[in-house]
Amino acid sequence: MYTRFAKWYDQHYRSIKDYEGECERLAYLLGKLDPSPAKLRGVCCGTGEHAWILREKHGFSVDGIDLEPNLIAIAQEKNPDNAFSVGDMRRFSIPKRYDAITCLFSSIGYAETENGLKEAIQSMSRHLKPKGWLIIEPWVEPAEWDPKLVKSSRSEDEERKVSIDQRRIARTDGSVSVIDIEYRIDTPDEQLAFTETHRIGLFSGEQIETALESCGFKSRYIPKGMLPHQVYLAQLGA
Repeated sequence: MYTRFAKWYDQHYRSIKDYEGECERLAYLLGKLDPSPAKLRGVCCGTGEHAWILREKHGFSVDGIDLEPNLIAIAQEKNPDNAFSVGDMRRFSIPKRYDAITCLFSSIGYAETENGLKEAIQSMSRHLKPKGWLIIEPWVEPAEWDPKLVKSSRSEDEERKVSIDQRRIARTDGSVSVIDIEYRIDTPDEQLAFTETHRIGLFSGEQIETALESCGFKSRYIPKGMLPHQVYLAQLGA
């Protein structure tokens, strides 16, 4: 997935994604919960940017897990007082339990299949304390997916003199959205061009809610829970 792009990930996504606003909204949601969470785990945490902001600006303790070792290395360096580990959200196992688990940036789609979706939610449920909370930001639903999508973005770091051009080309493979991401990266030392392919399952709201219920959660859908992003807010054993 982001194996080669990991070292440039923060530069590019900080320029096109409102991490600060998302964390402010997430902290607001978490603060309204009962019991109110203090210790969180980010599943598919990427470079730990959400974790860093939630800790530094909102007082949460946030550990993380991600399938990509290069992203986890950055997350751990960014958050040295917390634990970040490599693992698959569908089958990870650690001894610690948390007040809440987040799965943001539509990463639940990387479970890819309906069975994988249930496996991921089940794995997350095993790492929650009784009455713990799960916050999922979903990918697009099947009816909303555009298999002809082509989208470009660009970021520049003037100080380091690094520019990144990213082009996303969409297609469909059954019930999976496939995005080929083409990169062109210009640095003072080199010019790079490569492609990484992402496979992201297309799950309906009904499929997500059914998976949550089957794993012991009571959930509710919040259309703009993380403005403008939608979220599912679920409590275990409620």
